[in-house]
Amino acid sequence: MNHLLRILLVTTAFATPALAQTAGGSAASPERGGRASSISPMGTLRPFQPVGSFPTNTVTNRPFVGPQGGAEGFQKTTAALQRTLTHLQQVQLQLKQSHWNVSGTLFYTLHILLQEHYEGVSKYADLVAERLLAIGSSADGRATTIVQTSTIPEIPGGFLDDAQVIAWWVNAYKLVGDEIRQSVRDTNDPDPTTSNLLQEVENGIDKYQWQVRAFVQRTPTDANTGWDLNDNKPVDLPDQVPAGQPPAGPGSSGQGGQTGAPPR
Repeated sequence: MNHLLRILLVTTAFATPALAQTAGGSAASPERGGRASSISPMGTLRPFQPVGSFPTNTVTNRPFVGPQGGAEGFQKTTAALQRTLTHLQQVQLQLKQSHWNVSGTLFYTLHILLQEHYEGVSKYADLVAERLLAIGSSADGRATTIVQTSTIPEIPGGFLDDAQVIAWWVNAYKLVGDEIRQSVRDTNDPDPTTSNLLQEVENGIDKYQWQVRAFVQRTPTDANTGWDLNDNKPVDLPDQVPAGQPPAGPGSSGQGGQTGAPPR
């Protein structure tokens, strides 16, 4: 009898946390009615709050140190941070896709480099999300928010040629860097601390862009068009310099061509 009682007590102890979690409403996927749900041990969906819009940035009801400029300054800062967070999360996904599927002569080099980039971008995304919380807003990292609001394109599916990966990331990092730089400007007045943080993120993205651009950087002794990686054809990158930047060539910032900047 005592042995049976001990078995019942142990079984109850292990079952109680799961029952308590269900009663409290753990986070799970949204159901069709537009409400987030918890899942009971039997698989029954139990709604506990509305899903909300994409993105959703809720303001705390407790004291916090927020941006200057009242409601307008707060909105401008949270929008810049949320926009940057979404871009970074999209970049994370595309980096992993590239890391797994890159193929060709530079497979291993790019495989390792893209993993390093993924880890760096993950840290930046975490810093940006936590800055949102620090200024009194929730952060939105949901998959639907990324899909509906990110302006960063999808990298193609399937195996990816190394030259294709290089060209894609030269352009993608340029686009992301430009977007974050605009957010730096937007937050400079209402929240200099956020602006400084975004400058740090932009600096990291610019560094990553350089690291992939270097694969096809023209030098005095090698055009580095990428033809040897790309079926005897130059990689698909523009040779012109964007407006507002110094011309490439001897005596300036380079030896001509292959800037890696996408046409805007």
